[in-house]
Amino acid sequence: MVSPSTLLFILAAGGAGSMICLRIYANVTAPEIPPSELRQAAGIFRQLANDLDDPKTGVSEKADSAASSVWQHNSGDSVDAFALLYLTNIRLFPGAFARDCRVIAVGCDAYAKLVEDVNKRFAEIEKAILQLLWLVAFQPMTTAIYGAAQAMAAVQLARLVKIAQTLKMVFGTSAARILQMAFPKYLLTTLNYAAMDGAAYASGSLALDRVVDYDYGLPMGSAGDNAAEFGKIGAANTGYILGYDIAKLGLRGPATRQSELLARLIGSGFGYTPVKSALDGDGEIMTTPDEWASKIEGHGLRALIFPPGWRFGR
Repeated sequence: MVSPSTLLFILAAGGAGSMICLRIYANVTAPEIPPSELRQAAGIFRQLANDLDDPKTGVSEKADSAASSVWQHNSGDSVDAFALLYLTNIRLFPGAFARDCRVIAVGCDAYAKLVEDVNKRFAEIEKAILQLLWLVAFQPMTTAIYGAAQAMAAVQLARLVKIAQTLKMVFGTSAARILQMAFPKYLLTTLNYAAMDGAAYASGSLALDRVVDYDYGLPMGSAGDNAAEFGKIGAANTGYILGYDIAKLGLRGPATRQSELLARLIGSGFGYTPVKSALDGDGEIMTTPDEWASKIEGHGLRALIFPPGWRFGR
């Protein structure tokens, strides 16, 4: 039986291979030329066109005035030849060249837009690959975090019991029993787990997206925007945890890969995504078919690699 660590390594290697192929293809279709430089070139060509054919200050207007003064104040065969050459050939050149400059400027702007669109599309694909890898690879971390949350809950409950013991006469019954009813271990464990797990998952998810944005020269957002997104991911992850736990209550018998997958899909599809969509305010609250397909892929790999009850060291 292949170990979870080996399966995770295979998945990571496959994802890395996909990104390498993506980079090779991206470098062919989207040259390493910054769109800002293309737009700067467009501005230069437009300015050149204006310098050539501006009705008042353009080179063309000045050249016409200078040339006309030649044949207006002089005569002879050579002057007539110059006038014919200028009017039939030279005079048309600045205007035609100015029009060509404007065409080149439009082309530079269009190419800049194309490079941006291609980069955005490849960034979306690369983000999807990295987020899938992060979702699966996060399982060892979430297992460790849950263990830490249980330990923290036990310590917190013990402290609460100790405090209540000093007020035992007021309660009139066992302090431990009262606090266990008021602060059940599940509640404390879930609160600790949601805080730590949400922060860890949001940190990795957000960091991966921003690395891709930086790599493709896309806007990375302000500190406030990223902090808000971090909070949204953390809150959505809490929705996932609650949805997962509710689903587990309805699944009888020992946990299997199939029941774990079902619980995770319920938590993700009816917990994580609706909360995240509501916070984003994008108008689409429930999980879409494309999102379901992505969830089945990610959580399916997660359930395949890590069996129910998996722990470190096995």
